Amino acid sequence: MLHFQGFVRDVRYSVCLSHELPVYQAEVFNINEASSSGLLICPNGQTGFSRWVSPKRTRSYPFERLYNTYNCPHRITIIPVIKDEGADGDLDRVQYSTFSWMNLLNIYVVLAYYSSADKNTSPNRRDKHCLTYQKLDSAFVNAQIEEIQRYKQSALHWNRTLFETRFVSTYQYALEAYQNISKQTKVNVHSLSRQESYVKNVIAEYDQFRDISLRGSLGASKRESGVSHQMEYLSEGIKATLEVQNYLGGVYHLTVDEVIQEGDVYTLQESKNATKSLLPSLSDIKDGLFKLILYSNLDTLHHNGEQVAFRTRLKLTGRGVQGTLKMPCTEQDVTEFAERHGRRMKPNLLKALNEEAKTNGLQIVIGGNQ
Repeated sequence: MLHFQGFVRDVRYSVCLSHELPVYQAEVFNINEASSSGLLICPNGQTGFSRWVSPKRTRSYPFERLYNTYNCPHRITIIPVIKDEGADGDLDRVQYSTFSWMNLLNIYVVLAYYSSADKNTSPNRRDKHCLTYQKLDSAFVNAQIEEIQRYKQSALHWNRTLFETRFVSTYQYALEAYQNISKQTKVNVHSLSRQESYVKNVIAEYDQFRDISLRGSLGASKRESGVSHQMEYLSEGIKATLEVQNYLGGVYHLTVDEVIQEGDVYTLQESKNATKSLLPSLSDIKDGLFKLILYSNLDTLHHNGEQVAFRTRLKLTGRGVQGTLKMPCTEQDVTEFAERHGRRMKPNLLKALNEEAKTNGLQIVIGGNQ
């Protein structure tokens, strides 16, 4: 398995697939009733917001939601510190590496917690200890949003201060809320003593927790690098881990779907596959593009201690695609490729992808998976 180290000095990127965001007024904002991403009208200006359903980055396309707001000059993202789906369900906790991602991309974090939930009574869950319809404490969220609007320093400074001074208290609020939810719903949640031990470790040694969290993130990336998913079409290269640092102190671990060595050049590629249609879903495409924001802004890439040449690419594969379209390309190339597939291929999507590739200096390749 390959392992790379990268360095990012600054991040500059313009998204081309974002849609018009729904607009909300800050004074009546309720995160539980809002879309997963939108535009918040505040007394001091406009803010793009996105919401994570779970603190785990591999659930529910949080990167797609961040992508949708990336062209907004001021961005916040709302992340639950923990999500306990009941003793028979998953337990996800926010990782420090997530803060590093947001620091690098200048996105302010709102650290939230779930304050209410219902018992999951679906046919395959009714006899298990599982929760559903979880709702965040909206007042707690709004208070942080108001603070951020008055805040005069960078997202990096806000996020570090938030983690160092409020992570523990927010986590404890979440544990208390889940105990109340458990009593009200008669649904057992995960062990309180283990959760409290986790918090004690944070209190005892902040740096130790940060290192544990980063090692956990690295472990997850290594586990992912050994797994091929049905929705990925991996035929050219191998997965690899990527450790990225920036001069502001952010460190995080990623898994690159494919690393392809072509002569002396390494291609960092995100791959998205559709098993029944021509193209992957728009959510999948945006998820891949968001990751390329980081890859395309790498200043240097090292392998085995030596600096190497590299490029970044998004590969989209689907069922029944005829030929290959390599972007950036001419408008005529896009038109001819779309016409070859008839009404099943969306020319406007292809044009937007081509513009994204041109604007940001990356490659996008569309082909078949047969």
